[in-house]
Amino acid sequence: MEYFKIGEIAAMRGLKGEFKIKSLTNMQRERFKVGNKLFILENNIYKQLIISSYRVINENDYLSFEGYDDINKIEKYRGFDLFIEANQTVELADNEFFIEDLVGLKVYQSNVLKGIVKDIISYPQGDYLEIETVDGDRLIPFRDEFIESQDKEKIIIIEMEGLL
Repeated sequence: MEYFKIGEIAAMRGLKGEFKIKSLTNMQRERFKVGNKLFILENNIYKQLIISSYRVINENDYLSFEGYDDINKIEKYRGFDLFIEANQTVELADNEFFIEDLVGLKVYQSNVLKGIVKDIISYPQGDYLEIETVDGDRLIPFRDEFIESQDKEKIIIIEMEGLL
């Protein structure tokens, strides 16, 4: 079975063991439905977790899992990655992308490597690529007028002074 990373357990909240999730998906409502299965990689084995609750607090995703209702029992999972099975993927329309597919891509400008996509940040005016460069993190609007081309390995941004 093949698995895709969709997030990371960032922290714990409350005595009943709620997981704060750093989501790498822009489809939280579909991925985090009660009853859905997620997986963690523990001792080189994918361990199934079933979602018992999902909520958003201050733009942060929080999940609870069946059988994991004590903070003392779940603290060891901080930093673990969350996965879905490959057969749970969703078909995308043209010009739509999964966040997990963008993070880690190399970013080029004029055939020069400028950095790596660190994260995608959503603002009301649109999505931005957070690019990790040698000079620090930079934000690039993720819109057609700034992206020259993109494939599974790299993103090429337009030539514009001050962009990167």
